[in-house]
Amino acid sequence: MNYIYIDESGDLGNDSNYLIMGAIITDDKDKLDRIIKKARRNYKRKLGNSTEIKGTKTRRNIKKKILKELNKIDYQLVIIVFEKKHKYKINYHHNNNLLYNIIASKLAPKLPITNKTSIIIDKSKNKEKDQREFNDLFLNNLNNPKNHPVTIKHEDSKREKGLQIADLLSWSAYQSIEHENDEFIKLITNKTIKKVFED
Repeated sequence: MNYIYIDESGDLGNDSNYLIMGAIITDDKDKLDRIIKKARRNYKRKLGNSTEIKGTKTRRNIKKKILKELNKIDYQLVIIVFEKKHKYKINYHHNNNLLYNIIASKLAPKLPITNKTSIIIDKSKNKEKDQREFNDLFLNNLNNPKNHPVTIKHEDSKREKGLQIADLLSWSAYQSIEHENDEFIKLITNKTIKKVFED
C-alpha cells in the first residue's frame, strides 16, 4: 500500500505571491513516523511544548536534521507552484475554496498511483460538503489508469506525522520560491517541482 501526504505553504490572500502544494509519496509510513519521533526524542528540550514539527516554528538546525534523515529512506516528493498573478486564468468565481480545489487538481495528475493508496491531506476544510467537493475533483484528476483503490482523508497534522513531513517539505520549497532561500530545498534530493497555470 502507498501513502501520500499533502500540505501547502503560502496562501490565497494577499500575504504571499505564491501558493506551494507538496505531496510526499511513500510505501512505508512508519519510516516517516520514526523520523519525527526521533527528532522529538533528540531535541525534546529545544522543541519544548510544541505539539508538532512545523516549517514556520521549528528551529532551523532541527529542520535541517529532519531533511537529511529523510534522504535515508525511499520517497518521492512532488511540488506544484501557483503564482497568484495567474488567478485571472481560472474560473473560480472569486471563491478561494474552489480555487484551492482547482490548484490541487493540478497536483493530482502528477501523482503516480501504482497500488492501493491512502491520501492524507492537512485538514483545512471542516465542512463535510467542502471535503467531498475537494475529494471528487482530486480523484477525478489522479494519475490512476488501472483504477487502484484510493481513499482521501482530511486529518489534523498533530495526529499525522507524515503531514508534519509534508509541511516541512512544502515550506522548504516556499522559502526557495517566495524568498529565494535555497538552504532547505537543496537538502531534498528526490523532488519534482512544476509550475501550474503559466501557459
